[in-house]
Amino acid sequence: MADGQDDWERRNEAAYGVVAWRRAVLNCGALVVWHTGFDNRTPPGPRGPRPGRPDAPGAAEFTSRWMPVVALLALAACRAAREADVLVDDVELLALFGWVDGPRTGSLYRGPLETGEPRGRTEAGWRALVGGGERGRRAREVLGAHVTAHLPEEHDEHDEHDEHARQDGHDERTPEGAEPFPLLLGDRARAVRAAGVADLAPQWAGEVAGARARIERLEEALRTGLWTPTPEHRAYALILHRTLVAPPDYPGLPDGNAGPAWVQRVLRMPHVHATVVTLTDLPAFARFGPAGPAEDPLAEAVGAVAHDAVHSLVGTADDLERLWAARPPDLPVALWERAHLPAPVRAQVVAVERVTHELAMVLFDIAHPDTDR
Repeated sequence: MADGQDDWERRNEAAYGVVAWRRAVLNCGALVVWHTGFDNRTPPGPRGPRPGRPDAPGAAEFTSRWMPVVALLALAACRAAREADVLVDDVELLALFGWVDGPRTGSLYRGPLETGEPRGRTEAGWRALVGGGERGRRAREVLGAHVTAHLPEEHDEHDEHDEHARQDGHDERTPEGAEPFPLLLGDRARAVRAAGVADLAPQWAGEVAGARARIERLEEALRTGLWTPTPEHRAYALILHRTLVAPPDYPGLPDGNAGPAWVQRVLRMPHVHATVVTLTDLPAFARFGPAGPAEDPLAEAVGAVAHDAVHSLVGTADDLERLWAARPPDLPVALWERAHLPAPVRAQVVAVERVTHELAMVLFDIAHPDTDR
């Protein structure tokens, strides 16, 4: 950490592994990409990344017109978070309106802010980043679109959680007259990353589809006899099967809450990924890791599930583990999950769980060739 870094900067860097400014740029970039419909995941071609929708800006327009908006929103997020003494993910989205295009805009450029760059920015540099009124109006447009989209989503998620709670015998509905959860920058960024650009499948969906294709290839090779597992394959499959079918049990839930909870289901994913990495680091199973021979259908299927589909949730799990550790002990689990696991994240969890379960069933067949399931 840089010398002279204050406590707020240190807490952000400890939480995210990067300075607050860089974390804010990543989150605000997700918000702007979603709002404009620009698909920034596609590998650049002769003309740069393709737009995600017909009405989305091209690469040059996105860079010139919308990247300055990302920077303005990120600066506003850092200033608002510092003033509220919270991490940048935990700043309220509504609080940013007054900073990007309102009474606080004139103070955006004041005060120190670590950027992670070799040379710190001057006050003149921050003034130039703030720009004029048009940039502020675009930033307000982005914020307004997210708030508008969140309101019906929040209502639908509330109803869904209430129904699940009643079915499970845990009535954790919001008390009459209670304040709704504020919309936080980190929660909204997590939602749009999981949802993807409108009219396009999210990135994780392609990773899940790729993993499923590898599993089907493994099943076909096993069923037709084109591939015969060795004893090492069977031992590897046995260990992994046990990991994949183990019920999620971390973190522990308060008394009276039946698991598995959504947070446990998400935090299980880093464990699955870490188990695969650890196993393939062992000499006995090194052949199933990146250093092993190509064209092994079992290694390819496990790698696609663990390193692509499952790994797509590792960053989300890291965020949620930190948030869970800070959860007020008297806050009902279902209400906490409604605030921090929006519907797109839960859809991603279900899809990754399904492909993981499909792999577990094939692993069982490999590990127990004489058993009917």
